[in-house]
Amino acid sequence: MKPRLFISIRGNKRPAGGGANTFAWNMARFLKKYKLQFTSNIKKASYAIVIADKVDLRDLKFANSRGCFILHRLDEEFEPNLLKPKHRKIIEINKHVNVTIFQSEFVFKNVQPYLNARKWEIVLNGADPDIFCYNSNQGGYIGHISNSIGQKKRFDLLDRTITNYPQESFLLVGNHGKHKSIDFLRHKNVTLVGSVKKTVLSKYHKKMKCLYFPSERDPCPNTVVEAILSGIPVCYNAYGGTKEVVKDCGLPLEQFDELLDKLPTFHEKCRNRKDLFFDAVAEKYLNMMGFV
Repeated sequence: MKPRLFISIRGNKRPAGGGANTFAWNMARFLKKYKLQFTSNIKKASYAIVIADKVDLRDLKFANSRGCFILHRLDEEFEPNLLKPKHRKIIEINKHVNVTIFQSEFVFKNVQPYLNARKWEIVLNGADPDIFCYNSNQGGYIGHISNSIGQKKRFDLLDRTITNYPQESFLLVGNHGKHKSIDFLRHKNVTLVGSVKKTVLSKYHKKMKCLYFPSERDPCPNTVVEAILSGIPVCYNAYGGTKEVVKDCGLPLEQFDELLDKLPTFHEKCRNRKDLFFDAVAEKYLNMMGFV
């Protein structure tokens, strides 16, 4: 019998957003493309990818007892002295896994002290270049993409930047219209688009010349990965894991003017980011597990 891989989140639906859901969707498509066996039951699996806390602990222990190789994928931020039930479960799960993948050095430094994982690796997120393909021509909008409207997304910084750059046009894709205290449509230089599927998002990427991404303490944002693969330089919040994804394909928020002045240079650098191709990321996962 061929070895079968279990993924703790079903990846059969196209996600509108969310790092874990997007990863599961991409991995399921990768396995199907290369005709690799997978299962929806961890009890029948030879290998398992457990995402955060998304697994029944009893089933996990059973799989572990019968020799299933378990990889734990983490894209989290633990807050000191305020562990959520989710994070307590993650700590318990991690006691029964073979290897841990942290989505960024930011995640590693934040979470590893609680886990003391014995075997681990840092692997950035990836995206499908067939969906998010490099656009040789740049659009005219400064883009912002977010389905979440939480405080960490720093919509206040986005709103301030829109106010301070009336000569620029901004394209906002996501749930910006649901924000309770900020009315983005009061700005004449804003075009608002609702939440869209991943396969539709690439259409809006073509309209952007850069991505303004002020989210703080973001572990490893798929939004940024997808933008870079599409050839969109990123202006990012340096507090978090975003800078690890961007590397030389953008500049921090404090250097926004410099980024706008040098967009063609940063646009060209995005062309070389094959390390963000999801196939390359998936192969790292499978190699760490010895899945053949």
